[in-house]
Amino acid sequence: MSTDRRTFLRQLVIGGASVSALTACGGEGSSNESSQPPSGPDLPEVPNPETPDTGTSEPENATESLSFIVIGDMGTGNIGQYHVAEAMRKIAQDQGCDFVLGAGDNIYEDGATSVDDNGFLESFEYPYQNLDMPFYMCLGNHDCASTIFGGGSDNKRGDYQVDYHYSRQRYSTKWHMPERYYQQSFGRLEEGRPFLDLFVVDSNPLTSFYQDYNSDFSWENYGYPQQLWMKDRVAQSKAHWKIAMSHVPYRSNGKHGNAGNLDEGMRVLFTNPDADGLRYKLFLEEAFADEIDMLVTGHDHLLQWIKPVESMGAAQIIVSGAAGKTDKFQDKKRNPTHFQAENELGFVWVNLTSERMQVEFYLVDEDTGDFRLAYSQDETKSVGINEAMPA
Repeated sequence: MSTDRRTFLRQLVIGGASVSALTACGGEGSSNESSQPPSGPDLPEVPNPETPDTGTSEPENATESLSFIVIGDMGTGNIGQYHVAEAMRKIAQDQGCDFVLGAGDNIYEDGATSVDDNGFLESFEYPYQNLDMPFYMCLGNHDCASTIFGGGSDNKRGDYQVDYHYSRQRYSTKWHMPERYYQQSFGRLEEGRPFLDLFVVDSNPLTSFYQDYNSDFSWENYGYPQQLWMKDRVAQSKAHWKIAMSHVPYRSNGKHGNAGNLDEGMRVLFTNPDADGLRYKLFLEEAFADEIDMLVTGHDHLLQWIKPVESMGAAQIIVSGAAGKTDKFQDKKRNPTHFQAENELGFVWVNLTSERMQVEFYLVDEDTGDFRLAYSQDETKSVGINEAMPA
């Protein structure tokens, strides 16, 4: 991006940077490295969350509802991303929004090469400067790639996005990624249980197109330990609501398809034996089946609400990968859906109360920024709540 265009975009979105104090608790991931200030004019120094919390600040009263927005595949820095961001701002203003879930591909096309990479400004800070709320981020294949094709063969590169969470020179405190995979709690009920637990998966080492020869990210050293960690955390959670977020879909009618048969017809070009996502599919089922209320993903640049499937229990399956790019369906009938939309930008807004989940899909015109509510539906909570085991 040229200096003139960067200056123009910065002036376009001038507004207060977020100073939210919400942080997250981590799983196993990268180390926290010291960093240099991001390049760019007049970047403020912000506090460093060196000791992430296990949840949000304790509320005075029991949490009655939470609202959040789900986006994915957003990090283009193009005008479409700005249009989606503005539509998000208006919905948050009108309907409320406590935080944003970012389902990966945060910095196109090949992630960040350092903690002070300009991609953090151009693909995140500037587009979302007028959204004063925390973003809980997930790694995508383009965040862990060494080429523009997003093959995911350089997983170590994703560590820079974790490091940005801890950087004292980051542009704002909105970015939350305390580890490559992690758990985050939101709100509290009267008896002290969390209102919501979020479980963030790092899907890339489990589904990369091309093999990463760094043994730190092998199935034995990374995939399986992550599965065990996630399964244990989900089983221990006493949260009223449980949501999992990953980048690669479990089910999708888009070009990448369903886990277990990802990118059918293209795998002859790939070198990673796990590119079909079979072990990833089993990972998700082992950790989350009959345990979570919703699974949110991106990767396919579409919007989909796929109906629950037996292998995942009652979980609602959401694909929200159209916050910066668009695509068309490969097979609209591959999975039954409540709603799906192709070739349009958009995002998902969710409101949770004690017994109800309200889900709304918004479509955004890529050229004009005009947006509209395309679909809305309420679901009654159907997943049981784990009770504390007696001492």
